[in-house]
Amino acid sequence: EVSYDLYSYFYLMYQKQGKELTKRNFTLCFDKTKRASWWVAYPMHSAYLTGSASRQDEFIAEPTIPTQYQPSLNRSYRGWYDRGHQIAAADRKCLQEMMDQTFYWTNMTPQQSNFNQNLWGSLEGKVRNERCADTLYVVTGAYFDGVRHSSIDATTNDNAGKACPIPTHYYKLLLRTVKGNTKKAISEITDASELRAIGLFIQHHNSGESTTLKEEYFVSINELERITGFDFFPMLDDSIESEVESGCT
Repeated sequence: EVSYDLYSYFYLMYQKQGKELTKRNFTLCFDKTKRASWWVAYPMHSAYLTGSASRQDEFIAEPTIPTQYQPSLNRSYRGWYDRGHQIAAADRKCLQEMMDQTFYWTNMTPQQSNFNQNLWGSLEGKVRNERCADTLYVVTGAYFDGVRHSSIDATTNDNAGKACPIPTHYYKLLLRTVKGNTKKAISEITDASELRAIGLFIQHHNSGESTTLKEEYFVSINELERITGFDFFPMLDDSIESEVESGCT
């Protein structure tokens, strides 16, 4: 597995002087044996969601990972599986370079078309609605080792004929301040009541036209960490981490 950050130039103009700042776009945990990322972590804020960037639909290889480990995805996966974004293109409208990076092959997983375009697409919109003046932190992940739904194959193929495992589940984790305007970094907060966190763990399936998020999908961060084996949100203060991550609000 390889975890790394992608950066883009993001321009912020101040009243008296201009500054060119480098802002984190997103972080991947890529598994070359899966030809996919286990998770993609990224900040969400109105600054990322507004701008002139437009969707080009140019799917390209990620330049820092050898292409033999990536899926070849100039076209969709074979069968009824879309090139499903983990960080959505619409989450990065602020700058064309940042949106274009969401089309890297390493950000894609084979996602059943109805699931991708309806249930998952609706969830992505709901996540964007949770943005606040403070930063909303999001992790989107794919899980490959659970019980497989009968409507989902075990593998598909990329454009080069390479086998690509299909996730059995998808998940999202969200962390933000309760008030949304504290102007505090998450790492500075030592009172668990100031934070809220929630997770969703959804079996990958042909969901038809449904966009309904069922109660059974919602889980705590602690539960998702138990299932996946990853420790999410390490910036949380140790004294409140367990309490924050045990909630589901």
